[in-house]
Amino acid sequence: MNKGTVGAIAVGAIILLGGISAAFCAKRIPTGYEGVVYSMNGGVQNETLTQGWHLVSPTKKVKEFTIGNEQLLLTKDKREGSKENDSFKVSTADDASIAISFQMSYRFKPERLTDTYKKYKGMDGEDIVNNRVKAVLKSKVSEITTNYSMMEIYSGNRSEINDKITKYLNEQFSKSFGIEVMDASIVDVHPDKKLKKAIDNRVTALQKKQQAEAEQEEIKVKAETKLIKAKNEAEIKKTKAVAQAEANKKIAESITPELIQMKEAEARLKHGWITVQGAETTVVKE
Repeated sequence: MNKGTVGAIAVGAIILLGGISAAFCAKRIPTGYEGVVYSMNGGVQNETLTQGWHLVSPTKKVKEFTIGNEQLLLTKDKREGSKENDSFKVSTADDASIAISFQMSYRFKPERLTDTYKKYKGMDGEDIVNNRVKAVLKSKVSEITTNYSMMEIYSGNRSEINDKITKYLNEQFSKSFGIEVMDASIVDVHPDKKLKKAIDNRVTALQKKQQAEAEQEEIKVKAETKLIKAKNEAEIKKTKAVAQAEANKKIAESITPELIQMKEAEARLKHGWITVQGAETTVVKE
């Protein structure tokens, strides 16, 4: 075997070994994720791996964290991400306990990834969500629902409750897990038979109360309308009476001895001897 052949074989072997090494050292970070690199010698690297292919030493480990929006579903029915009945119970202000289906949109904050990994060493993003976030999620949601009654959660202004849950979870999970919560909401309520009956009774009572209040309001409006009408009529009569009195006063003030004498003189000229009594001419023939 000549030297050229040996050289070619050596080069081929090097390329082959390089390809094998590259294959073992290559790490792909999926779209929407970043990777935290850790080694026994150097600890956690400050720079994370963005999406795409990277060459990583075999002595280093890469843990992936989602930085894109992810959905956590904890529902009664089977959906993607919720293979079983994952609904959970929350407490209410009136000491009830009611099961809910829940969803949360979240992502890990890129600027907090290395700190998050250091805090939960050995866990990637999925591990943290499944083993840590879910463990405290229920109690955190209950800390908000305890400010609302069972009826408010079941059929009230749920958007207000969901806004407060979102804000509270974002504050808590940002500190604990480096997670940003974009949206968190109660998507459905699942009362048991006993609780459903109690809710139905309350709904019926509430409807009766609202109906009674509506009827009372109608009666009140009618009474007020009648009173206003009576006041208006009284005011009209009063105005007319005042006007009549004013007119009579002016007439009375206008009757003077001079006016009476003038009227008598005018009547005598026309009819003979008469007597004028008051403002009107009364002819009395003598």
